[in-house]
This record gives sequence, structure tokens and C-alpha cells, in this order.
Amino acid sequence: MASATQFLPIITTDQVLIAQLRALLGPAWQVVPVEAAASTSPHLIDLRTQMPPDLASQAEQLPLIGLVVDSASAVAALQAGVHEVLMMAEMQPLCLLRALETAQTRWQIEQARRQQLAEARAQLHALTVRLQNEQIRDPLTGLYSRRYLNETLERELRRADREQVVLSVALIDIDQLEQVNWQFGRALGDAVLQHLANLIGRQVRGGDIFCRYGSDELLLVLPRVTLETILHRAEQWRAAVAQTIIRPGTLDLQVTISIGVAAFPRDARNVAELLARVGEALHAAKVAGGNCVRSWPGGGKP
Repeated sequence: MASATQFLPIITTDQVLIAQLRALLGPAWQVVPVEAAASTSPHLIDLRTQMPPDLASQAEQLPLIGLVVDSASAVAALQAGVHEVLMMAEMQPLCLLRALETAQTRWQIEQARRQQLAEARAQLHALTVRLQNEQIRDPLTGLYSRRYLNETLERELRRADREQVVLSVALIDIDQLEQVNWQFGRALGDAVLQHLANLIGRQVRGGDIFCRYGSDELLLVLPRVTLETILHRAEQWRAAVAQTIIRPGTLDLQVTISIGVAAFPRDARNVAELLARVGEALHAAKVAGGNCVRSWPGGGKP
């Protein structure tokens, strides 16, 4: 039974070398250009005259056997990234076969190590993201935390001042949450808070900052949104919540929200003032009986 033909993909521009290899190896081997070979089969690369600058990146893609002139060149080729070396004096079928097997094995080991390293880095990145989210996300609602708000609102205000644009905030309070907690238990109140965070969150833009501000308060920071626009949007949120029936378990609940709004630079010049103003506006909405929207100054009607 005739033995299978061995293929030797070669990276070289030396046609004389190709002819010499074909004559030396005989019909049992086919010396082919790299374009005709599978990308993961071991390749013989001609390094007798120069060392390509991208040798290491080539070696990441496929097993490489460096063809060199002497032992010093062999050391340099291995340091540059090839998986095995051959000198012209060793160019025999048995030596080639051994070099091919060695290069393939070393490359597979390197690929496995790269994969393990990539997986380890991915796991580390996922862990880092999770830890960061735990620091900046409220565990109940998934919204940004008060800590994150404290870190970002100052930056957003400086940007708005620098770019001479407006920035609006809306403070949302669930009117009946204390009653729900007292009558049905804290778990049900948490379910209501989660539902409303999701309901309003679906209407929040990508650039907005939606935070859990207090136990039953949510705060929205809306860059480049005018007071008139946020009043309109706040009324939409209020109406949507008032018309929604929440079904945690077997109960049907209906709650309302009160919203206070304020804007930079119209109502405040810094973070402390802005949060105080929006708090006063929310207080005015609660004093008015809840289920309404009020803006600062003085919590007057929009």
C-alpha cells in the first residue's frame, strides 16, 4: 500500500530552494506555497537571510519551523517565536517529520495556554465589572446608587457649565409606599419599587443617570434637557404609574408618585443647591396631596 503524500507548506521567495527541496524529498513530499495549505498545518519559513519583524505574530497563527544556516541563527529564530528550527544540513524526510510534529505540539500547547489566559482574563474582567456594579448599583432596583450619584453629578454639572447647556433633575417619591410596607410587608413594598424602577427606566435615555436616591425615592439626572421638557416627561411618568396595576403575587396594587423637578443653571449653581431645590419641589408636590409634578422655585405648579 502506497504511503500518503506529505505536504510541506513553505514561506519563501527562493524558487531555487523550492526546487532543491522537491528534489531532495522526492515524490513522498509535496512542497507547496502557503496559499495551498491549511492555516493550522506546520509551515517551513525561510529565515536564512533575514528575520521578519512580524515573526512572533505569524507564530501565533500557525506552527512555524524556521529554516536557518547555523546554530546561532537557530537560537535567534527560537527567541523570535518559531516553534522549531532546521538547518539545511538536517533537511531530510525523517528530520522534517520530527520537526513538523514538534512544531505542531508546541503550537498546540501555546494555543491552549493562550486560551486559558484569555479565559482567566475574561473571568477577571467579569469579576471586576461585578464588583464595580456592586459598588455603584443598588442591589434591589439595579439603578445607580447614591454613591454613584455623588461621584458623577458634580462632573455632569461641570460639563454642563463648560458647554453652556442645561441640566435637569427629577426627584420621584412613591406616595403610598409606607402604607404598602405597613399593610402588606416590606417584601411587597420592595416589589413595588422594583416595578416602578423598571417602568420608568424603560423611558430613560442612554445618557441619563437614574439612581435610587432614598428608601422610596428615585432621582433622574437628565443632561441637555430643559425644564419645560422634563416637566412634560415627568407628567408622562406620573400618568403611566397612576394608570398601572401592579400584581406582586395574588394582589392587585395601584400606587401614585410625586415628582419634583429643578434645573441648572436656572435654579442652582452647584450640586448642593440643585439637590436642595429638587427636594423642595418634591416636598411641594407631597404637600399638594401627591400624584402631581412640581418645579422649583417655591414648588410652584408647572
